[in-house]
Amino acid sequence: MMQYRRLLIAAVFVVTASLTSVWAEDVQAQLTKLEMDRAVAVVKADIATLDKYTSDDYVLINMNGHMAGKSEMIEGFKSGSSKLTSEELSDLKVRVYGNTAVVTGKADVKGTLGGADATGQILFTRVYVKKDGRWQSTSLQQTRVAN
Repeated sequence: MMQYRRLLIAAVFVVTASLTSVWAEDVQAQLTKLEMDRAVAVVKADIATLDKYTSDDYVLINMNGHMAGKSEMIEGFKSGSSKLTSEELSDLKVRVYGNTAVVTGKADVKGTLGGADATGQILFTRVYVKKDGRWQSTSLQQTRVAN
């Protein structure tokens, strides 16, 4: 009887660990896709997508050292003072911590942010939080890569 219990506990542990691993990989894939979709939305100035996947308390520190909130970021794309003609992402890494995730990567961008030249390569860190069943970006920090 005791061996049966131990075997059952071990089996439950293995199944739980396997499901957790599958869940984490699924969340990582979701967030990788979301990050790629955000890059497309930025180039298209797709305000609806950016609004939907950006939390109201969002903070951006862009590659030029300018800090902005969600409304300022959205207004920049609406007005055209922020306009990227391309944003190619690479080296994405997603780390998930429950309902919080950190995405790091590189981006090759062309265009302007807040009226300032934004052409070049950047490294970035974005934080996502799962709110009301969907992932939203709460912050983004960009660093320009020296040429």
